[in-house]
Amino acid sequence: EYGYKTHAIGKWHLGWRTWRHSPIHRGFDSFMGFYFCAHDHFQYTCGLGNGNRSKTGDQNRTEKRLKKYNRKLIRQGLKISQPIPETYFKSTKEKKSQKYFDLRENYFDKNHKLVDNLRYDLKGQYSANVFTDEAIKKIKNRGEDPFFMYLNYMNVHSPYQAPKYYLDKFTSHMRGANKDRKAYAAMMSSMDEGIGNITKTLLAEGIYNNTILVFASDNGANVGYCKDEEEAEGGKVLRKRNTQRIEPGSNYPLRGGKRSIFEGGIRSVAFVHSPLLKTSSRTMSDMVHVVDWFSTFEDIISDGYRLHPLYHIKDRKPSDSISAWRAISRGLPGKRKKFLININTRGAVKCGPRNPFKGIRKNQWKLIVGGGGPPAGWYNPYSGPIQSPPLKYIELYNIEIDPSETMNLAPSHPSIVLDLLRELRDYKETMVPSIRRKKIDLSPYLKNMVPTPIHLTDPQNSESFFVDVDDTNRFFAGFEQFDYSVVTDLPADFGPFGL
Repeated sequence: EYGYKTHAIGKWHLGWRTWRHSPIHRGFDSFMGFYFCAHDHFQYTCGLGNGNRSKTGDQNRTEKRLKKYNRKLIRQGLKISQPIPETYFKSTKEKKSQKYFDLRENYFDKNHKLVDNLRYDLKGQYSANVFTDEAIKKIKNRGEDPFFMYLNYMNVHSPYQAPKYYLDKFTSHMRGANKDRKAYAAMMSSMDEGIGNITKTLLAEGIYNNTILVFASDNGANVGYCKDEEEAEGGKVLRKRNTQRIEPGSNYPLRGGKRSIFEGGIRSVAFVHSPLLKTSSRTMSDMVHVVDWFSTFEDIISDGYRLHPLYHIKDRKPSDSISAWRAISRGLPGKRKKFLININTRGAVKCGPRNPFKGIRKNQWKLIVGGGGPPAGWYNPYSGPIQSPPLKYIELYNIEIDPSETMNLAPSHPSIVLDLLRELRDYKETMVPSIRRKKIDLSPYLKNMVPTPIHLTDPQNSESFFVDVDDTNRFFAGFEQFDYSVVTDLPADFGPFGL
């Protein structure tokens, strides 16, 4: 809409089964990277589940009955390990052994024909170096049009791999760290070097002074979880996990990590670098949500004033995005005062919380309903993890004075809890019901062990969705085991099923 050339490089992970979900049909003129996540950094292969292809209907029904029965026993206070049918274990093992190649280049040629070029020639080259080289190539061949580049390194995502050159740099002085921690540091060093080379290219091309660099992350570091921290009050088990694994990342002293809604999971570092900034070399503490980058980039393009709006852009849908450009570039107060962290009605986050949970931030106050983890402890990579105290149904923290979320202030601030519960209820009333994709047979999309989108009208397309109309009715289902005493003065309609 603004006349920019747009390029996406690196990890996509935002849909792929039909071409309408691919980057080339989501606003980008070109794409070079992979559609999934957790790839081998050298071979560009990944494991991919194949839906229900290896399980019969009877096996699925048996599995569901077992899970339902075991949940009933857990609610009664019994600590059991859920038995898994042998057929299910076999099919899961088979799926994990399959690897699919996923590195491609997409663009439209001069005849407006879609090009889907698989880059087997890059196997063996490190992903961060490949993506850096592609970014430099796009900059050098940019032409006269302005450009927007979305460069999404897979560093420092697992698997933890790096070239020997970078690993050797961290072998001697990181003696107390395990190999994953050393690889983690090496991956960061590789990405840092790549960003430096891109910056040097901008200088050499004479466009550095008119370019803005934004570095951001989608979540906090992955820290894993501990097996002993998920017991709720009263000794009842809160879908207790039986596996302990500590990942090499660290958000310490912030609490939790990736997949949780504690600060370690949702607060991530970012920086903006450019000669165009009016005030620089400072730390900005204003609230900025990830959706705010959209309006911020629009403000950057229009110089932040919108004196000459683009009237040809019509029917623009309302957005939750709030521009942070004036706060970033001039040091003015930010406009965002609150944001919804999450409303999870199903309670099934892989390697994360297993119960429905919600969270909201307003000014300095942060409310968590239903438990914000796992992970819920504090994870220092050079010492043992500090386990979480028992999770409360309602937790309130003053993030400005207690960013590590150590003091639950809900009992002493019931009026603030009530205000934030009302905010959550307002969000819930306008919430679109959850849409979940049915498990489908992926074989039509996996040609020659390569994930390949197909056209929406293709007869083989199994693209189908369904809406569970009972989702909103189950908004607070499953929380009978929590202690509600911290909000004894709440009105009757704010009970666990009325929010």
